[in-house]
Amino acid sequence: MTDSSASNVQPSESDPKKDFRVGVASDDAVRRLAQAIERLGNDADYFMDALTEKLLSMEPLPKYEPDDDSDRSILIDSGAFTPAEYDATQRSIARGDLELRVVETWFSSLAGTLSLKAIAGFLRWSEDEVTTAVADGRLYAVEISGRLRFPEWQLSLSSPGRLLPGLAEVIAADNPKRSWISLAGLMGTPQQDLHGEGHKTPVAWLRDGGDVRRVTDVVMSPRLS
Repeated sequence: MTDSSASNVQPSESDPKKDFRVGVASDDAVRRLAQAIERLGNDADYFMDALTEKLLSMEPLPKYEPDDDSDRSILIDSGAFTPAEYDATQRSIARGDLELRVVETWFSSLAGTLSLKAIAGFLRWSEDEVTTAVADGRLYAVEISGRLRFPEWQLSLSSPGRLLPGLAEVIAADNPKRSWISLAGLMGTPQQDLHGEGHKTPVAWLRDGGDVRRVTDVVMSPRLS
């Protein structure tokens, strides 16, 4: 006989700590994730594998311990949080909102890359020519889950060779400590040092025929590393 009272238990509004629970993803949630990845029209197995590797590489955040109220008391007494704000923040952390933001940024960046086969088709090169260009510093690639991926910012359909003008110089100027996601963000963000009709992104600046040295100065800037 099932204890029907167990299914009717609700977290007490006076004790928000009861809201902090860690669960296991349901089969339905995993299925919907796979369907969402498949909708992107890319190699679904690869994207799922890459996402899995990314999640496994992340360090779990320390779990909230309901019996330890020392931080809660200090932050509330200092005025940094109201009790409701603190508890809402802890619920957000327990749900995994911080990890979700990291994964959202990473996954949207991955979706903005091309496979070796796709970029070879776009450039009308052989795959060997593509990998040679990477080795020579004429094309930017990053290895993700065992495969080369090519960020789309370096492509320019209207430019000779279908590559961003000055690409080799940008690659040479890049700080090796900068992640591929940070470089993509930099190339797509308007910069104060690139003036046109308003501040331009490095990509727009180069596509419009701007001096590549202005972009390499931005790329090498320590404040942007």
